[in-house]
Amino acid sequence: MKKKDQTYSEDHLESTIQQYEKSILDGKDEYFDVDDIEALVDYYMENGESEKALKVVQLGISIHPNNADIKIAQAKIFLFTEKADEAELIYEYLATIEPDNCDIKLLGGEIKLLHGEETEANKMFSDLIEEDPDYTCDVAYAYYDNFFYKEAITYFEQEIEKETLKNVDVNFITDAAFCYQQLGQESKAIALYEKLLDEDPYCKEAWYNLGQLYFSAENYDKAVEAFDFAYVVGNDPQNLLQKGNALFQGNKLQTAIETYTIYGETGSDARKIALVFIGECYERMNDYDKAKEFYEKAISEDPNNLGALSGMCICCLEQNDYKEGIEYAERAIAIDPELPENWMYKAEGKLNLGNVDEALACYLKASELAPNFAECLFSIGNIYIDKGDYDKALEYYNRGSEINKDADKIALYYAITFFKKGDFLQSHTYLIESILKDPETRTIFFDICPEAKEDSLFKNLFEK
Repeated sequence: MKKKDQTYSEDHLESTIQQYEKSILDGKDEYFDVDDIEALVDYYMENGESEKALKVVQLGISIHPNNADIKIAQAKIFLFTEKADEAELIYEYLATIEPDNCDIKLLGGEIKLLHGEETEANKMFSDLIEEDPDYTCDVAYAYYDNFFYKEAITYFEQEIEKETLKNVDVNFITDAAFCYQQLGQESKAIALYEKLLDEDPYCKEAWYNLGQLYFSAENYDKAVEAFDFAYVVGNDPQNLLQKGNALFQGNKLQTAIETYTIYGETGSDARKIALVFIGECYERMNDYDKAKEFYEKAISEDPNNLGALSGMCICCLEQNDYKEGIEYAERAIAIDPELPENWMYKAEGKLNLGNVDEALACYLKASELAPNFAECLFSIGNIYIDKGDYDKALEYYNRGSEINKDADKIALYYAITFFKKGDFLQSHTYLIESILKDPETRTIFFDICPEAKEDSLFKNLFEK
């Protein structure tokens, strides 16, 4: 829960938490004033511990039975835990004894939102802010917490306009930027952070969040720049990792390796991550021997490193060492059988060794774990083509194309399937579409369907 007027110091909060938790362990009753109770409730709620927050509230009510603020806190916990009816009972009671209390009016608006009564909530919030503009922030969060980002950003903007950004809590700026992102207005989110950094260039959180925004927008050069500034200002190794990731995605692999190397020197956990990511860089360079060198180091330090095991599997498959690739895939599957990628890798290895039925079983398992993985569905369709079950192949191609209608070779798959089923007109239509996208698919089609070379409908395409 967020309060617009929270002035409780961190030191005081830590002391209060220790005092409260010690009293629980000792089984002793301690006195806490209303501010203490509210601070404890906020602390536990922000850490996702609603049951502990509720116990604090119950203690608060026993000490201060007539205090409205504690009852409001209780109602908000009920809202958070989706017990709207209990929250509404508290609201109705409080509204009769303190009808002019703005915190109670705010609570009423939140309950209306939860009930889906948006018009009534909008009216209550509008009237509240007209009565006391200091509640603009609270109304923004009431909408935000209930996923009404369009309404929330309106009030975030009003609050931001009141003073310079460097005087606004950076978490507030982060939440406002998140609203822009959810509304598809990433440029406004970026502009917000850039404006903040113009006023406060040493705000490490802003640099980091700006880097994340640029990364999401696939502007990797800008992301690298932002993470660089974040690291210089805050000296947080996480920024090095994110810089390395941006360099990797921007295909600046050698610089990414250098950055990951520096990151790996910041601690043992960082080293485990860095070894895998450096391996991925070499893998993308097609330097599979060098990639395996780093993956092997990662595995020697942690035999259960899934990223390294998967990386070794991929390198082995790329080097046509299918048996060893399968062994690494199986080791990864033994650690976490719910990851579909390793079932896919195992399937690829089995297929290349001619174990078609085992490959199909692995692909089907991967598809079960990740039903929306179009590439897996296409692979299953291909196996059914080889097995001569064209109806089954068509079923899987259809499922895959529903997920990814722009897949590179879907038109080719359809051309082959319909030819095998004897529907030459449909096949011809899809073959033309496939060739227009990728002329090389002509050769693949006639290799798989050589009898089409002599068919009058396809002969012209073959000769071209």
